[in-house]
Amino acid sequence: MGKKAQLFLLPAAVGFAALFALIFGLIASALVLVSAGLLCAPLGVLYCFGIITIVSDLSAPALTAAGCFCLSLGVLLCFVIYSFAPFCVSLLYRYVSACRGIRWRRIYFPRSHKPFIFISAGAAVISLAAACVLQYLAAESGFEGTVIRDRLEFVDVKYLYISTSNLDFELRYHSGDGIIVEYVNDTALITETSDMNDLHLVQDDAFTMSLFALEQFDYRMTVWLPENDYQDFYLDSGSGSITLYETPAERTEVRTRSGDITVIGATGRIQAESVRGSISCGCADPDGSFTFLGKSSDINVTVPGDCGVLLEFRTEKGWIESGFLGLDGRVYGSRDLKKEAETSYSIYVNTESGRFTLEANG
Repeated sequence: MGKKAQLFLLPAAVGFAALFALIFGLIASALVLVSAGLLCAPLGVLYCFGIITIVSDLSAPALTAAGCFCLSLGVLLCFVIYSFAPFCVSLLYRYVSACRGIRWRRIYFPRSHKPFIFISAGAAVISLAAACVLQYLAAESGFEGTVIRDRLEFVDVKYLYISTSNLDFELRYHSGDGIIVEYVNDTALITETSDMNDLHLVQDDAFTMSLFALEQFDYRMTVWLPENDYQDFYLDSGSGSITLYETPAERTEVRTRSGDITVIGATGRIQAESVRGSISCGCADPDGSFTFLGKSSDINVTVPGDCGVLLEFRTEKGWIESGFLGLDGRVYGSRDLKKEAETSYSIYVNTESGRFTLEANG
């Protein structure tokens, strides 16, 4: 083989890599579209007859048509790949023959399936047009989707209980009166108030299915609190993350299993516990006491640089890092550490195998 031929083989190899990457992308797209169509089309029919409830931005007829579009487009891609594959195999055979320096022979393949390509393409165009028309008619009649977007108002309370399974939520503060709850979710919150001056907000864990709901990855809840003398906050989530902007209650308990906990401006008595999620806390009240519990969680705490700290760190396989306390790098094992100052923080940390850092903020 001459040098010119060898130089030609390298860009040809790059071209083949790009070509087969394209084919792989088409195959993956076809599988996703066919699966989505096989799921959405029958569920859309059941949705039309009111047999099931689906969370979607599309109306029931439009969802059915959209499922048909996905199925038709997926089938179209399958036929395109089937028709395009012989050409790719023939090119690859010629390339391998050229690399080996032998003469290539013509490879014969079955006839193409152009009629099926045109049929599936036509079905995709018709179903897409039907989905657009049906969704437009539904919007004209007042349909805005079945995603729950709600705003609730409650009178001021002393005790707040929030429990979610996977819904991220945050506590913020406003200058008005009353508690305001704003959320986007696939089900409505279960709310309960009592004469004991408490408020319960619980995520409804009823089975739901989200299809073509653009906001399903942005589900979250925001609780706006006025300035008040609160007694107890209990906040719990399974895989949702919890964010607190200040903690005005005398006692705040925050628990997650795999979600992250973020506390900004922590005051009062705080207990934050996470099994696998991270915990981040910025302390703002030297008179408070702070407890952090974790299993494999990373725990990061910041305190003002002019304050002291009385730290109890308990661990089995974890370690502590704190230039603020004069430590040089990682220090493994349980420790009782202290930094003297006019005002001091009391911090207790218990983690099984996680990392704990304590530094000055700012």
